[in-house]
Amino acid sequence: MKRTSYEKDSNGEYAELFLNVRDFIKICIGNDAKEKHSENITTLYSKEGGFCYIKVKENYIHIGWFRGRYINDKYNFLFGKGKTIRGQKVYKLDKITRDSIKYYVNETSIFLFGHNELKKLKISL
Repeated sequence: MKRTSYEKDSNGEYAELFLNVRDFIKICIGNDAKEKHSENITTLYSKEGGFCYIKVKENYIHIGWFRGRYINDKYNFLFGKGKTIRGQKVYKLDKITRDSIKYYVNETSIFLFGHNELKKLKISL
């Protein structure tokens, strides 16, 4: 049986940072935070939709914000040119990093709320 990314990341060299980032994101999402473990990534989401995935890279934790393209990046931490996902590199969970994660979770929540409301309107039309 193949190991999940979570099993690898939570037992590797950067396990402590990985688990701290994961726990902090879950706290920011709130009580309905859930996670899914696959072979390649650990995904964090709520009933409203997906927030991000996390994965250990060479010497940092990679957060892939699913709605990153739609987030106003006031911290200028996001990178990438994908259709929607933008990445964030976390080397340490200091105050500025915690503040940016809180902000990106909040911006994702706002996006998901608006997106889900639009879907409800379309269904009712």
